[in-house]
Amino acid sequence: MLSSTIPTVILLNGASSAGKTSLCKQLQVVLDEPYMHLQEDAFVFNTYHERWTQPGPGEQIFAMTMLAYYRSIRACVSAGHNLLVDTGFYSADLVHQCVCELHDLHIWLVGVHCDLAELEWREQARGDRQVGIACEQFYTIHVHAQYDIDVDTSHAQFEACAAHIKAVVTSPAHPTAIQRLYAQFAPIPQ
Repeated sequence: MLSSTIPTVILLNGASSAGKTSLCKQLQVVLDEPYMHLQEDAFVFNTYHERWTQPGPGEQIFAMTMLAYYRSIRACVSAGHNLLVDTGFYSADLVHQCVCELHDLHIWLVGVHCDLAELEWREQARGDRQVGIACEQFYTIHVHAQYDIDVDTSHAQFEACAAHIKAVVTSPAHPTAIQRLYAQFAPIPQ
């Protein structure tokens, strides 16, 4: 039975190969309500020919696509969908854009952490990632974010991480990280 409550968004931020997609798939199994998985990689990289996703001309298209991605989150919520959002905060500008677009929604921000050695091993084992991107993102992906929930996929199985996220999301607690971030960005009243 579907809930008649306000849709919930669980937004996972982490470096490439940290396990966000695998964690979202596990959350779809354990959560008691249906959740749509809105994956940034599918949205960004599968919508344009690769020549438009390279540095240079791709930077403006990436910025426009990320804005559309954040706005699609709002559209899905307005249609009644619970969402698992699988993304990366690669810069302060992206955090700012996301928070300003979505601050009034019921969003749990989840930091998906993973040791650098494990990230690099996964990146190489997968073979479908740009070599070195995991290392680059390891040092930057969490710098500008705040979280309601933190998990570490290098030290815990995806099932345990998903169980922890479910326990917090279904508890009486309320998400506050996006509001704390928004308070940093909102203009000070005169």
